[in-house]
Amino acid sequence: MTKKSQIKRESLSFTIRPFRQTDVDYVIAGQLALYAAEYGFVSPVWHNYLTGGVQDFVRQFDSSRDCMYIAEREGSPCGCIAITHTADVTAQLRFFFMEKECRGKGAGRQLIDRAIGFCREAEYGKVFLWTFRTLSAARHLYAGRGFLITDTHVNNEWGEPILEEKWELDL
Repeated sequence: MTKKSQIKRESLSFTIRPFRQTDVDYVIAGQLALYAAEYGFVSPVWHNYLTGGVQDFVRQFDSSRDCMYIAEREGSPCGCIAITHTADVTAQLRFFFMEKECRGKGAGRQLIDRAIGFCREAEYGKVFLWTFRTLSAARHLYAGRGFLITDTHVNNEWGEPILEEKWELDL
């Protein structure tokens, strides 16, 4: 291995770890900033939906049924994914995002694989998620893991009309 390829490889090294209580502000602020800057989601409805969802997740957290993982690069958080129970055999994938500078480098795949692995270990029969048609990189990751679109609708509450998609994976 050349020194140049070794440096490049090391610079793309990520750590995936379980969330800590101190990550809550990062998860909320990171998603609010990302969706405002990249998609124009600035409405109070979006802010309350996201903030309330993360707070509910933390309040109702059951380590045998729920998980949240944080991707870190050089000790700083750069992404997140969560699984929350919605029924005895069904889980929801939520709060998945990657910081712009860390996209396309493998951490998103690691997060999704870790979350799906958790679902299998917890013996869920199905996992679903809601996403937006405009999130092509995330959609590519979902499709590559076997998720299928099962529902769509237009949402006008986040600032601009956007097509939401429900994706499901039978485990």
